[in-house]
Amino acid sequence: MEKQEDVALVTGASHGIGPIIARTLAEAGYRLVLTGRTARELELLTGQLNAAATPAVAIPADLTKADDLERLAKSAEAAFGRVDVLVNNAGGDPQREFDAMSWADNEAIISLNALAPIHLAHQLLPGMLQRGRGHVVNISSIAGRVSFPYAEAYAAAKDGIIGFTRVLRNDYRHRGVSASVVILGAIRDAGLGDRTAKEVGLKVPAMGTSPAIHVARAVLAAIKKDRTEIVVMPGPGRLLKAVMDLFPSLGPAMNRLAGAEKTMRTVIEFRKQQL
Repeated sequence: MEKQEDVALVTGASHGIGPIIARTLAEAGYRLVLTGRTARELELLTGQLNAAATPAVAIPADLTKADDLERLAKSAEAAFGRVDVLVNNAGGDPQREFDAMSWADNEAIISLNALAPIHLAHQLLPGMLQRGRGHVVNISSIAGRVSFPYAEAYAAAKDGIIGFTRVLRNDYRHRGVSASVVILGAIRDAGLGDRTAKEVGLKVPAMGTSPAIHVARAVLAAIKKDRTEIVVMPGPGRLLKAVMDLFPSLGPAMNRLAGAEKTMRTVIEFRKQQL
């Protein structure tokens, strides 16, 4: 469905993988509406894109606040007259023990990683349906399928987004609006894992991880090829995900062998020292 004048809204664009997705879409000819919590970083990015002849606007917003989210949807549609592609990239996890967090902490994780993308899709869907074309790309994670340590609420939210995407695609694709999910394994050089590693002083290995640019390319491929799901992992990602679905007990064993449990225990202890 890609055309030179198409408009894409990218959430979580102020840092991490978001700017990489934005630049990749810009190279593909999209006009961009970028949102995130950090206005300064958004303005810097949109300035760079505009200087490179990509029309782009920044709309700072806190996606955990319904009023902000609804304001964002209206402002995004007003910026260029419509939104053709929604990329729900914003997400995150405080990486603390489930029982050590308050219920409000866990609600915030669900709100950012599940409710916000669903709410934003709900806001933009009527316009897409009216025009008979549109695409929603949700960024999810393999965390739930591999039982990644200390990620209970995050894993629940990201698994929920996979289910939401599948049903949304089935219900509206025949009306011109499709949906895809990009499921991430371990990503190096940008994103949550990379930020945590730098914060704690850990090294992210190249083996078993994917560069952040692969996420951006997956987003573009999901739109251009109308892919249902793309797994961004080294090797046969979709096969590994299918195996995890059939044999869920393999996930924890893989985490132990890969050192994920030990690494996350280090992160958890680091978080405790910060409190």
